[in-house]
Amino acid sequence: MKASCKPVKVALLFSLMFIFGFAVNGSFNPAEGAAKTKNDAAAKKSEKGATEQKLDPTDTTSVIYLDTAGKPAGVGDPTKPPSMAYKSGQGWHPQALSATGLPKDRYGLIDWAKIVRENIVKPRPSLDPAEEEMPPLKMDVLIPAKGDFVNDVIYPHEMHTYWLKCEVCHPGIFVPAKGTNPMSMIEIAQGQWCGRCHGKVAFPLTDCNRCHTSPKNKAAK
Repeated sequence: MKASCKPVKVALLFSLMFIFGFAVNGSFNPAEGAAKTKNDAAAKKSEKGATEQKLDPTDTTSVIYLDTAGKPAGVGDPTKPPSMAYKSGQGWHPQALSATGLPKDRYGLIDWAKIVRENIVKPRPSLDPAEEEMPPLKMDVLIPAKGDFVNDVIYPHEMHTYWLKCEVCHPGIFVPAKGTNPMSMIEIAQGQWCGRCHGKVAFPLTDCNRCHTSPKNKAAK
């Protein structure tokens, strides 16, 4: 019986020493613990407010303009060979992607179209400062879906021509004539047609309703 009580006494002794040590150091003070929790909560709230502030597209010191080295991202030198300018423009700036001020879609992906419409970023049209920017083409194209239970697609030229020149897609990917582009979702998912960009550098094929926006009965009229 005495042998079994000895480990219990040792455990109680160590427990008292542990508690006594906290009391001596002042770490066991409930008031200080409550104050520390309050200060931590205030710090997190302040940090959250700082990250949620709207980004200023004219502020070149903002994270959306800087790469991981703190230098302006995507700035090439037009006086040097294209390969060097290309490398200079590859500044990867994940700060911009993680910033909560950038709008996201319902899947948490960066909504670049909304960013443009809200004037959050203003990308340069060319590395050549003398080159004039071509205004986006404001023309929507109705693309009938093959399925009877899927809405038709409204293709907005305006957003695509904001980022790209016409020759990027025509005629290499799409022939600019009605009925000459026999697209299918299988081929798009395999990287053809719209899949040349979407799922790679543009938003993926996650949300069908993002493109299939025109009801069938509306197309029939």
